[in-house]
Amino acid sequence: KKRGKKEDEVKDMDVNVDELVVGDLAYIRAGDVIPADGVWVFGDELHVNEASLTGETRPRKVPQEDSEGSQGSRVLKGSTLVQGEGFIRITEVGAATVIGEANTAMNESTTALSPLQQSIQQVVNWIVAGTVLIVIVILVVQLGVRGEEVRTTLLAATGLIVAAVPVALPLVVSVTLAIGATSLAAKGAIISHLSAMQDLASMDVLCSDKTGTLTTAEMTINVQKIWLNEAMKKYGISKENIAELAALCSTKENAKKNEIESSVFRALEEVRKAEKDKFYDNYNCDTANGDVYYGFNANVKRTFCTVSLNSDSKLKSLPQKLKISKGLLTKVLRNDTKDDTGDMKWTVQDYKNIATVAKRADEDFGKSGYKTLAVAVDYKNAGPGVRMELAGILPIKDPPRASTEETIRRIRGAMINVKMVTGDHENIARNLAKDIHLGTNFLVHEDLWPVSAHRNELIADMDGIAQVTPKDKHEVVAVLQDRGHVIGMCGDGVNDAPALKLANVGFAVPGATQAARNAADIVLTEGDGGENAGLKVIYDAIVISREIFQRIKAYVLYRFASSVLIIAFLAFLTFVFNDIFNPLYVILLAIINDVTVTPIASDYVIGTKGPSELNVWTILGLSTVMGILLAIQSIGTFYGNPFGLEGGASQEEVAVYLQISITSQFLIFICRTEKPFFMTVMPHWILFSSCCLAQLMVSLWCGFGVVVSTSVPVTVIVYTWLYSFAGLLISDVFKCEYYHCCEPELYPNLYYSWIFCCGAKAKDNLSLMEEGYAANSSRLQRKPSRSIARKLTGLYIQKGHPANLTPAMQNRIRRTLTEVTHYMNKYPNAVEYKRPNSTI
Repeated sequence: KKRGKKEDEVKDMDVNVDELVVGDLAYIRAGDVIPADGVWVFGDELHVNEASLTGETRPRKVPQEDSEGSQGSRVLKGSTLVQGEGFIRITEVGAATVIGEANTAMNESTTALSPLQQSIQQVVNWIVAGTVLIVIVILVVQLGVRGEEVRTTLLAATGLIVAAVPVALPLVVSVTLAIGATSLAAKGAIISHLSAMQDLASMDVLCSDKTGTLTTAEMTINVQKIWLNEAMKKYGISKENIAELAALCSTKENAKKNEIESSVFRALEEVRKAEKDKFYDNYNCDTANGDVYYGFNANVKRTFCTVSLNSDSKLKSLPQKLKISKGLLTKVLRNDTKDDTGDMKWTVQDYKNIATVAKRADEDFGKSGYKTLAVAVDYKNAGPGVRMELAGILPIKDPPRASTEETIRRIRGAMINVKMVTGDHENIARNLAKDIHLGTNFLVHEDLWPVSAHRNELIADMDGIAQVTPKDKHEVVAVLQDRGHVIGMCGDGVNDAPALKLANVGFAVPGATQAARNAADIVLTEGDGGENAGLKVIYDAIVISREIFQRIKAYVLYRFASSVLIIAFLAFLTFVFNDIFNPLYVILLAIINDVTVTPIASDYVIGTKGPSELNVWTILGLSTVMGILLAIQSIGTFYGNPFGLEGGASQEEVAVYLQISITSQFLIFICRTEKPFFMTVMPHWILFSSCCLAQLMVSLWCGFGVVVSTSVPVTVIVYTWLYSFAGLLISDVFKCEYYHCCEPELYPNLYYSWIFCCGAKAKDNLSLMEEGYAANSSRLQRKPSRSIARKLTGLYIQKGHPANLTPAMQNRIRRTLTEVTHYMNKYPNAVEYKRPNSTI
């Protein structure tokens, strides 16, 4: 029906979809694709499949009562009408529809560099900029001031440039990411964009889809919660038998196409395993014996059948015939009305009393997020009529995966906030969240609009959002990103594609549409026979990505510290002593050390406990500190001649080359961890072997005078190894102190504790504690507190999460705090005290 030119004129006509305008009435029937967004006006109750929009496979009823008690009569373009017919009024067309907004958002989404890529790029820029500046100064000083030869000056400048450029950095990053992608593929996560591995390590918010990710995507009957009519006990019927009766009134053919029917047969299998079955194997719907079966249809909303006792049944006490029905509760309780077109009609026995009780149970199931299926039975089967009694109510819902709750706990333990984003009803989402301990602070579509600062706060604090549209998901991701979060997003439908593309890491869950797979960075499969499905594979991906991040961070720190070492050494030689280092040695250092360190891509590392972040200033500062320290050591080798070489400058130059080669090669083992190098996992044998073999080869060159200009004595080679390791140990001490100064709550300086007898800082903190206990109490005895102080000597009392401490240290703290508690109970007047600045 299309409006004419006059205000009240209405015309009936057939038009193309693209000719529809807002205000038109459109007639739709089963099988049609909704042509535009609109609202139901009149007609049948519609069953609309919105899987392509919301990802929910179950058809939605229109109209239906929403969470605010009003009629939810909205239908969306692109969804399919499964059942019913009627009229809708068009409210949005074209780009203004929900699917149109999704397409617009998809086109507007852009892919930015990952936080790791940005940080590495910044560090590279600083290193290269510093090198270029030094080269310019060298050219000016050497050519303009000192008047040196152009060839000599250019050789010195070339050596600096070669040392500064991280030649192998792209190779190491790519190989590391590729190895990680292979590991994830084995666990059921296919990486479509390698850069997503870097973002995944930094992810701090995960917006998870519900169906298929948090849940099994299979409707399941909770056998333990089946509601049983007390009147059935007189027949010896238990709640497990209700599932059997429902299965007798179902067919396996329908179960292949209908998820409710299939859930009935899964419940039957559960009852059989528990050996509580009684009816199903003893009865059969035998049409030859006069039995009938009436299937489900949209009008009657129930099935009905009669079944006969098998001739070979051993339970002869059972009735010869049963009449069974299952379906919508109201239709099973009473259906003898004029508008009901069923072949068999009845009102259940004791309807007045049982209807009140049953409807209350049905409402309780609904509040808990269950759909229900009522079962009635005529157990006596007296005469040709139907004397049905309500047997029970089956609660049905898509249950959470067995691993979901534990996986959410582990993901949150990894300092990632998990939020549920679903198109399903709020009650269903909220109850699922309660079951998996996700939290029940939920928003709905209406809470997202209009835009406001308060709205943004609600999104940041929510545990989940229900009844969302594609635009809602895109908006949630955008708001969280604007607040500085790195977002992971799960999705499976066309509606999820814009949000998947906008998110830093997009996950397409198993069974996702092609549009969602194309937009996602990581495509999840069932993997490992389905054991890794759902969030579990995402958690595995987080762990692996953080290990990858740690490897890349170790290499970046190593490479830039090595660059600073060589640049500082060469610049010092040029500026102070007007000397140059053989450019061949610089090239050998760049090639050998970079190539032999590439096995770090598969090194054994411990990932960070929280989201990984490559702090530009930390990397620049630490690489500068370690590089300059080691450069000072190398300058001492070149001009101090600590090994007493008598072969002149050439021999000293070879010794320095060997010393820098060993130092820069084994520097990778210092950079692998923020702790002392010997307090982390052992390196991979390939990495360790390649480094050792490479430096043994360089030592042989220096010992025999191969490749290098001259040979050096074996004793000097041995001393050089020991001298290099001493310098590395000193730089490791400075590394730990640097990390401690940057983030004292995360990195206690263990070297400081060992060097200064394990006590200074802990004793200071304990003095503050004792002063606090003594405050406002003249009767306080200090001896017990001193006893506690002795036990806490050497223990760091620090800010931060207890997980940052070792298990042994945590146990030590627990024992000590127990003594403190006993002490305070003994001296009740001392309970008011000032807390020290540092806390446990």
